[in-house]
Amino acid sequence: MNHFTLILNSSNLSNAFNKNIYTYKFLSGNLKIPAFSELCIGSVQIPYSIFNISSIYGNNKVSFIWPVGATTQTFNVIIPDGYYSVSDMQLFFELFFINNGLYLIDANGNNVYYFIMSYNVTYYAVQLLFFTLPISLPPGFVQPANFIGYPTVARTPILDVSLGSFNVYIGYSLGTYGSQNNTANSSFNSDLTPVGSSVNSLVVRCNLIDNSVSRIPDVLDSFTIGATQFGTNIDYAPSFQKYVKIKSGNFSDLIIQIDDQDGNTVKFLDSNVLITLILRMPS
Repeated sequence: MNHFTLILNSSNLSNAFNKNIYTYKFLSGNLKIPAFSELCIGSVQIPYSIFNISSIYGNNKVSFIWPVGATTQTFNVIIPDGYYSVSDMQLFFELFFINNGLYLIDANGNNVYYFIMSYNVTYYAVQLLFFTLPISLPPGFVQPANFIGYPTVARTPILDVSLGSFNVYIGYSLGTYGSQNNTANSSFNSDLTPVGSSVNSLVVRCNLIDNSVSRIPDVLDSFTIGATQFGTNIDYAPSFQKYVKIKSGNFSDLIIQIDDQDGNTVKFLDSNVLITLILRMPS
């Protein structure tokens, strides 16, 4: 058997938008691949540049229902695509509260927020805390210039996650949390497992693969992201060569496509990849 090493990097990128498709052009422009040829991954280095909050996943929208006077006002929040930890998301919400006058300032000059989201390590859950809004300015407090106003009855705000899939990110069933009748502080923990990222594994597909027994007949290999931190490299080096049968015939190029564990398109921000393939063909 003859073995050939193929290297793909950013110069092979053929999908500039999602940065998940790479094309290797054979030097001769027409490579003849004989029967019983095989292909495997030698190694992969891919920057972990996949957002966990994105319009692609539909998890970028949430609403707050805020008591004002004897009624409520709904604020629809669109979260910019990005990679957010739970604490990052809380900071984003705090900025939203500041911009919309949904906070007060205490006697020490600290902003007081009436909704807080945090990660509860003990219960592997996201905890939601709702605090009652006062019906008038508390002693020593200051209200910002854009303050929205006080409710006639001290009530908590409401978080609405009944649409989209933001609920999946925080691990809550679809619905609303907090209550119009909730006149006391309240706390909730996830009733589902929080999914901090919709992508936990990557599937590598190739146009040359010939796998007639698989629902996805062009799968070359797959690997998990594991505990890789956002912005660092996802490194994959299989402990043994997992050769897969490829098609025979004449081919001008080899195309690699990277999807998520469910076969969905993955959008990468960084194309600075290094993919090493090993092609094995009969002599």
